[in-house]
Amino acid sequence: MSRRVLVVGAGLVGLGLAHGLHIRGAEVTVAERAPELSEVGWAITLSERHRNALDRLGYPPSLWQREPMGYEYIFDAHTSLPVNTFEFGPTVMLERSLLQMRLLDPVRDLVRTGTAPVSVEDDAAAVGVRFDDGTTGEYDAVIGTDGVHSWIRRNALGGPAPLDIGCAVIRFRVPNEIGVTFAARTTPVQGSRLGYFLNDGGRTLHCMLFVNDPAGRHHDTPLSTLAERFAGLKGPLGHVVEAMRLEPDRLCVDIKQVTTSVWARGRVAIAGDAAHAMSPALGQGAGAGFEDAAVLSDLLTAPGLPVEHALAGYEQIRRPAVHDLQYRSFNAARELVLDEKP
Repeated sequence: MSRRVLVVGAGLVGLGLAHGLHIRGAEVTVAERAPELSEVGWAITLSERHRNALDRLGYPPSLWQREPMGYEYIFDAHTSLPVNTFEFGPTVMLERSLLQMRLLDPVRDLVRTGTAPVSVEDDAAAVGVRFDDGTTGEYDAVIGTDGVHSWIRRNALGGPAPLDIGCAVIRFRVPNEIGVTFAARTTPVQGSRLGYFLNDGGRTLHCMLFVNDPAGRHHDTPLSTLAERFAGLKGPLGHVVEAMRLEPDRLCVDIKQVTTSVWARGRVAIAGDAAHAMSPALGQGAGAGFEDAAVLSDLLTAPGLPVEHALAGYEQIRRPAVHDLQYRSFNAARELVLDEKP
């Protein structure tokens, strides 16, 4: 008899986990609170390690084939002179919403939208779940992939609320009308740092403005006002500043982090942002979640391995490495705007 697994949350990690379990013979249900699936965040970076995790989850390489990100140049915000260069290696960037739809396609029939758990009871033999639509279910394992504000982390595992690390990121898109072929960012100025990556096959600049400002996070500050911090900037980043003055659509998100000492208890566990939300400064969050899903898929379907042992092993394998990654991502976010370690 195949194991019955409830995945709570149909974001990138939840869908990837559902597919990894399904192709290994598990009976999977995905519960998603939202009435329909949508994804924000605009873009995602995938390293070679992250793509290997997607491969283990059963997705074909064509899912993420894009041009490599290439090089990133750091420009002095005051002089426009380059001060450093980095090579990304085999890292690629693609649209987050497109990736979600491609992850969804093979597991669409497993997803129940418009429903979420209101109680989870682990009696050691199975996990009983009651949903907000009045239905109930019994599962061999419940995995929360329900994001930074995870209900499973808080209510089933007694985990903490997310920590606001004091920074925000404003994202917006600019057409690559100047034909730039590399990524770039500035040195910090007035508690902020401007940068972009190539996206959409190089046709678009995916721009990010990190802010850590005593005056606030600038959720409502016009981009044209923030552009004045970079007045006089030349080159490709100067092109971005000029575009900011035209007020392109933007998304502003406070950066939050989740650090919890309990990822699994009995037959219940968490993965992805529910377990380790982190700063996007290193572009590792979703990819680390795919690695969680790959390990969970292998262990939960290993012949003869009890569910409790599978989940405890998952935590022992993943938590130490991800905590180190969170620490580095936290420092990277602060360095982006302070140019120093906190």
